[in-house]
Amino acid sequence: MITQAGRAAAWDTYQALTEGLLPALGNGDGGDVLNPRLGAVVIRIRRYAPMWPHDGPMLLAAAGSAVRLLRHGDRAALTALSQAMAARLYVLAAGRCPLPHPGAGNQKTLWNKRFQLYTNQPPTGWLRNRRHGQAHHEKGISDD
Repeated sequence: MITQAGRAAAWDTYQALTEGLLPALGNGDGGDVLNPRLGAVVIRIRRYAPMWPHDGPMLLAAAGSAVRLLRHGDRAALTALSQAMAARLYVLAAGRCPLPHPGAGNQKTLWNKRFQLYTNQPPTGWLRNRRHGQAHHEKGISDD
């Protein structure tokens, strides 16, 4: 399980990748611009990798591959690898449940939805409604 600090670290690395390296790759910038931006991403991955027990080694290997791709000038492969790393970092930052939005309705409702999602419980009123429907059938009353 990733801690809140690990999620924040993943978000920081994700932002460095999506706001720094990927736009530079899309703009066709040269190595003098790409090198420091990739360096910023690699430094963050090396610093934060211990916070991600399952994904840290994979991201370290991907960062090393990204450096090699930049040295060899393979921009297409570097872009694809960077997008894959960004996708994984986003999942790490979001965690098992998405981060709650402060204005997104009732917190109890959000908690109930998450509980139902991860415990495979039926929606709150489902069983009551089902019993109610069965009672009508037992009495011979139609569902209309």
